[in-house]
Amino acid sequence: MTKSFFITMLVAILIGTVLGNFLFEQYKLESEAVIKEVNSTYFLMEGSYSTEEQAKKAVSNIEPYLIVKEDANYIVYLAITSSNDNLEKLKKMYKEEDINASIKKMSIENEEFLATLEQMDILLNKTKSNDEITSINEVVLANYQEFVLE
Repeated sequence: MTKSFFITMLVAILIGTVLGNFLFEQYKLESEAVIKEVNSTYFLMEGSYSTEEQAKKAVSNIEPYLIVKEDANYIVYLAITSSNDNLEKLKKMYKEEDINASIKKMSIENEEFLATLEQMDILLNKTKSNDEITSINEVVLANYQEFVLE
């Protein structure tokens, strides 16, 4: 009786471990998909250029901006946000300055940058003047360059 009891317990523990591991892997896959969706970030993009000199010339009268080499092109980013409301606010500000910007949606994995972006989005949501928006935007772009690009 004791021997059959221990064999039964061992089989039950083994089956529990296998099923538990399977369920954990399924949960992990689902949570990664949710995290990627939550980390969607909007980049306000001025344009794409074949050389860095062309990119700098295109934004000579715009501040702040960030030039990033992606593949064979130099992309000029004007703003980064994770909030739809802030995205509209930024688009409106640049449209008032006759700057046509397009939107690029990307997922960022850097948690340090995402935490900073969340705080800056809270500030940006409460600001009204273009000078304040520009100052916050400058900090976000600098943080993106520091935490993600370097």
